[in-house]
Amino acid sequence: MSSRERKLLNELSRRDLLVFNPIEASNILDESRENTYRILNRMESKDLIHRIEKGKYISTEKLEETHIYHIASNIVTPSYISLWSALHHYGFTTQVPRTVYVMISTSKESISLQNQDIRFVKTSHFFGYTSEKKLVIAEPEKLFIDCLLYPKYAGGIQEIKNSIIEAAIDGEKIVDYALKVDKKSLCSRLGYLLQKTDKNFDEERLKENISKSPIPLDPSRSGGTKDNRWNVIDNLRWKKC
Repeated sequence: MSSRERKLLNELSRRDLLVFNPIEASNILDESRENTYRILNRMESKDLIHRIEKGKYISTEKLEETHIYHIASNIVTPSYISLWSALHHYGFTTQVPRTVYVMISTSKESISLQNQDIRFVKTSHFFGYTSEKKLVIAEPEKLFIDCLLYPKYAGGIQEIKNSIIEAAIDGEKIVDYALKVDKKSLCSRLGYLLQKTDKNFDEERLKENISKSPIPLDPSRSGGTKDNRWNVIDNLRWKKC
């Protein structure tokens, strides 16, 4: 390992830069962009660093010792882990998703890392996340909002319902987040699920923003029984909690 290669790796560690780009490497090395690319190419050939995608690198040591959720939430800034991945992280589900789900504010193609797919899901509701030792992840309350907005990336409505049963939820915060999103179908489904799973929340405040017309609880299913309070057509097969 050359002195410049050692300098880059040491400084990345000192600055706590998990994922880095050529500009950051150039600034650390005080080298031109052209020379920096040559150094990065040599380091990649020596297996000192790994190229995640064009313009994004991680040291091989960090790649091997860091959980993929931590890496995935640092590829795009800002971004955060949510949906089925966050359900698994918090222990709300025993299902282990094969895909890592990352919420971002722009469109981006999926990538593969450590034999897992990382899917980037565009959202215009970019709030309600927290940082835990380099892991940027949805708060539980925002997680369930995301899940109801993108149920196919969370295992479906049945899996979401089962996860809500397992979760400790701040009833005031989840209503605040739902009203901030300001989507009536979301408020209807959320209110119905929170009520059915015996969670404490401000029902009347949420009910003021529900759908005016009946909506299916699970958009992928037909049939069901209408609940007049939330204007939801329950098309799930409920099991006793």
